[in-house]
Amino acid sequence: MKRSLIALALLGSLAVAGCTAQQQPSSEATGDHYTVENCGNTWGFDTVPQRVVVQDVSAVQTLAELGVLDSVVAKAGYFPDTYFDDETFQQVDAIPTLTDRLGEAGHLEITKEAVLAQEPDLIVGFSPTVRDTTVNNIPIINEPGFCGEVHDASFNDVYEHIDLYADIFQEQERSEEYKAELKSRIDALDANAGQGRSVAVLYPAVKGSTVYAYGTDSMSNAVVSAVGLDNVFGKESERVFEISAEQLAAANPDVIVLLNSGEDDLESYVTSLPGATSITAVQDEKIIPLELAFAEPPTPFAVDGAESLEQALK
Repeated sequence: MKRSLIALALLGSLAVAGCTAQQQPSSEATGDHYTVENCGNTWGFDTVPQRVVVQDVSAVQTLAELGVLDSVVAKAGYFPDTYFDDETFQQVDAIPTLTDRLGEAGHLEITKEAVLAQEPDLIVGFSPTVRDTTVNNIPIINEPGFCGEVHDASFNDVYEHIDLYADIFQEQERSEEYKAELKSRIDALDANAGQGRSVAVLYPAVKGSTVYAYGTDSMSNAVVSAVGLDNVFGKESERVFEISAEQLAAANPDVIVLLNSGEDDLESYVTSLPGATSITAVQDEKIIPLELAFAEPPTPFAVDGAESLEQALK
């Protein structure tokens, strides 16, 4: 199985350093030329992108729903079939993969030359070597949730994510239809599914040592709240932060949602922690695995994640 994309699970300090805050994605058109703001950058377009390289799964479902997935000429990273319906996965799987190699720290290992050889007119997603500070004259889009632009995350941030890509690809009509569909699904979530139960949303780090937890700025917090769970770290303003085994045991959640990117023997990242046997979620075997993009960052995958979590709680 693939080693986890910790670069996506963490604050994104390596992948997004240098981004400055913007209120929300926006675009402005002048004649045929239009601009889009993202993570402190203003990108100009004369035509909609035709040769896209994606370094992250986060936007792929959105691109599919906007009808522009056929503009993606290459992908790099972790793209499991669990994120997609059969038809979409066939499209994703057919896109040439530049690499799925990850370093020991979990970061995508890819050279700038490999990406630029595809002659992209848009790059979606940051990696340590391919990002806004290393690539010139090519728009490179990062998820606002990964560059510190999202605070007190909610499903409204999912809609803004869709607006961002609708502006880039000039597919505003499709985006409105898609947002309406998602809203109906969000409204249908059972807010009582986890009522009366506490939860910790975690991401595995070093087995038997530390894990990462998610606070109020994370989409994870919005996902668990939507199904009635109370995040034991929900008062923490940071999106994601390292916690010790002692902190987790003291918080004593009834449920643990364990985000992952396909690690082997996943539950052992929690059960091997010192004092884990005292945690209610461990005692009651309420450790629920959830693929990372189903909770982080704010994208339509989070709606899938909330629906999956709702079912797991019943």
